[in-house]
Amino acid sequence: MYNLYRRIAVRFKLFSTQNIWTFLKLDTQTGQIWQVQYSVDEDKGRLEYDLNLNTLINGQKRINGRFELYPTQNIYNFDQVDGKMWQV
Repeated sequence: MYNLYRRIAVRFKLFSTQNIWTFLKLDTQTGQIWQVQYSVDEDKGRLEYDLNLNTLINGQKRINGRFELYPTQNIYNFDQVDGKMWQV
């Protein structure tokens, strides 16, 4: 039987922010993060800006879904394999 609550592990995820034009794009394998800004005026105002290009796993196995962002008063990045946390 198919489990409707099964979590699908994907490589990249977009997370909304308090700014309606801005998202955070997370590589769930490496912990790398980009700020993504969209615009309704075609390409004008659209951008993707590196927030963290350093991989957080240093030679360990890459697994989809390893990293996740959780919104809190201080947003942080969480490694679901070994429990380490990084503040974004």
